[in-house]
Amino acid sequence: MSGVHLLQVTKAFDEVVAVKDLELTIREGEFFTLLGPSGCGKTTTLRMIAGFYYPTAGKILFDDQEVTFVPPHRRNTGMVFQNYALFPHMTVFENVAFGLEVRKIPNAEIRERVRDALKQVRLDGYGDRRISQLSGGQQQRVALARALVIRPRILLLDEPLSNLDARLRDEMRAEILSIQRSLGITTIYVTHDQVEALSMSNRIAVFHQGVCQQVGTPEEVYNRPCNAFVASFVGETNLWPVVIRDVTENEVMVTCGEYTIRVRQEAEKFPVKAGDDHWFLSIRPEAVRLVSEPGPNTVKAELKLAQFTGTSFHCTARLDQTRTLQALLVNRPGLLRDVREGEKLWFQLPDNQIRLLPAGSGGTADA
Repeated sequence: MSGVHLLQVTKAFDEVVAVKDLELTIREGEFFTLLGPSGCGKTTTLRMIAGFYYPTAGKILFDDQEVTFVPPHRRNTGMVFQNYALFPHMTVFENVAFGLEVRKIPNAEIRERVRDALKQVRLDGYGDRRISQLSGGQQQRVALARALVIRPRILLLDEPLSNLDARLRDEMRAEILSIQRSLGITTIYVTHDQVEALSMSNRIAVFHQGVCQQVGTPEEVYNRPCNAFVASFVGETNLWPVVIRDVTENEVMVTCGEYTIRVRQEAEKFPVKAGDDHWFLSIRPEAVRLVSEPGPNTVKAELKLAQFTGTSFHCTARLDQTRTLQALLVNRPGLLRDVREGEKLWFQLPDNQIRLLPAGSGGTADA
């Protein structure tokens, strides 16, 4: 097991900068997720750690050993690809044993290690089967066993669940996490799926346009996003442009259309001043409350859609021509019983649940 350090790493493909000035430390034994939309630089980062790409600038270290230009086969990392990259002409046993044979491990040890790896991924007795005889979930397990059998310092997973249906994704998510925790192996996981990132990770790095926007625990990234992009990408949020009206030591008053809203946030955390208009108000749908009358931090909105999910109502309401409010209201007897779509309702925005955020960040922010 190893920790991973990326020091001012940049990767350019001709004129396109895929990753820019990346500073990242991944701790030994950690489950660390690189999260972001397509083309954000997360897979390029993983491939640089694996050795498939070399950085244009910067250094990569495993613990205190520099591996920046060390070829992949000398890094001792295990990789699980999005399409699994299994050999269809080989049996399950032969696929899992392949990396050990390349390393010229004795046959008796290969048999023992392959048997143990297949047991870890719950494929005992599948060694003689062909890949074509396996389901998608079983193929994914074979790919995971092949990565683990070499006893890598670091396990790398590149969107390994994206080709599975929803039920299998849930099962494999739990299985990967269970195996990682039992082995204590440093694991770096690439995904665009926020649910995977939030439910599996010790920490998350959120990428956008080649720049790491924020690093933090799932709770930190969700509850304290550093900018508007992170707030909108990680979970649902109401995100509205606002104008700063007044700033005091522990709160900021902002104008949002016809409403003045109080944000209970330490002003010194951001360089805000009265008159600024490049900030966003962010509040999660589950923090919004339905109230019967106007009061502090309330807004009036026309109910456009109320979707009942059993435990809650997911409401969409319109404040004005440019702003929409999402509210996730916990189901209770009588809630919305006499309310019809098109009616105007009062919603409260608790001041301690609102975040005031800049549009974006040019560098990494730690939560």
